[in-house]
Amino acid sequence: MSEQVKTSSEFSDGWKLILASFIGMMAGLTALPFYTYGVFAIPLEAEFSWTRAQTQTALLFQTIGVLLILPVLGWACDRYGVRRIAIGSMALFAVCFGMMSLNSGSLWQYYATAFAFGVAGAGTLPITWTRAINAAFEKNRGLALGLALMGTGLTGFIAPSIASWGIENHGWRTAYLILAAIPALIGLPIVFALFREKISSLADSTKANAVLTGTSFEAAIKDYRFWLIAIGFLVISFGIGGSIQNLFPFFLDAGYAPPQAAAFLGVIGLSVIVGRISTGFFLDRFWGPAVAALLMSLPAISCLILASGSPSVAMAYFATILIGFAAGAEFDIIAYLASRYFGLKNYSKIYSLLYAAFAIGAAIAPGIFGYAYDTFGDYQTVFFISAGLFILGSLMLLFLGKYPDFQHPVPLDKT
Repeated sequence: MSEQVKTSSEFSDGWKLILASFIGMMAGLTALPFYTYGVFAIPLEAEFSWTRAQTQTALLFQTIGVLLILPVLGWACDRYGVRRIAIGSMALFAVCFGMMSLNSGSLWQYYATAFAFGVAGAGTLPITWTRAINAAFEKNRGLALGLALMGTGLTGFIAPSIASWGIENHGWRTAYLILAAIPALIGLPIVFALFREKISSLADSTKANAVLTGTSFEAAIKDYRFWLIAIGFLVISFGIGGSIQNLFPFFLDAGYAPPQAAAFLGVIGLSVIVGRISTGFFLDRFWGPAVAALLMSLPAISCLILASGSPSVAMAYFATILIGFAAGAEFDIIAYLASRYFGLKNYSKIYSLLYAAFAIGAAIAPGIFGYAYDTFGDYQTVFFISAGLFILGSLMLLFLGKYPDFQHPVPLDKT
């Protein structure tokens, strides 16, 4: 009965935090640009005579901005609390993302704007929302995190259609402003009203003296398993990032109308939601690397289908569903494997490097996909390469071996 009371109390006290975090993920940097870069590629190419590779390289500059600001962001969250960071970042992200509408044809202005909202919106990344939820939830932490992270799936479902509708009816400049209104008019007010972190939980002396187990940061980065995970997800992220960013122009090239192409891309968002829920279920019951290898190899089938150049409607939906399912599993799997193989003592440091490896792969891929299109006139070659990389990265994870048994707890490392 006491456990039931605790469960009820956590959600009755924390539902506002979950909702605010869900909206923050939905309206933030993690999802909004990622799921719409491809939709804007065609009109930008048409108006400014940019190549496919040039338009798709913007994600790389966004990621550079994120990676540069992350150390400062972590320090600021610890010093000032995540609420201030989240509110300020959401507001700045809305402004900077809306500045995409001001481009006068300069490719470097396009990249600079992507870099700017990468820096400005870094406070809307999962590090902000999950830190607050970890402090508020104990027994139901996994479920609470899953519910919050599903916000990216909702964006993946609705944002491509909103962008496509805006471009078709009002032009790409207005479409950018419509999307920028999501963090400004939806994200910011809800986060401001509902996002309240439990500072006392983070500062509690009992938590500060908690005992955690795991390897040192130095030992982890010398461990072959760290590099198997990092390199495995680096090559896997290439296929995920490159495919999602280029699917919209790919389907237009295949002869589908913009609304239908947006519908294909929207299915990815629903698949992300299913992927996040089901991945946790499987990881709790089966050996993590086997689950990871299975789920991360599925998009290889998608790549082979898309390499045909003109998939049927049914096959197009099937291919995008598999890609979306993997996209909804990757961060959950990385976090799970990091905790099981290296423990929790230095989890944040270790996970941040693994996240960086994934982010780098996903950032460089869209431009390479675009270059392949510019060179060969289609995506066939790069889809075949991506299929091989999905298989390679998945097989690498099968060599991780048994989970370590951390027998000797160590004091929490505050550094």
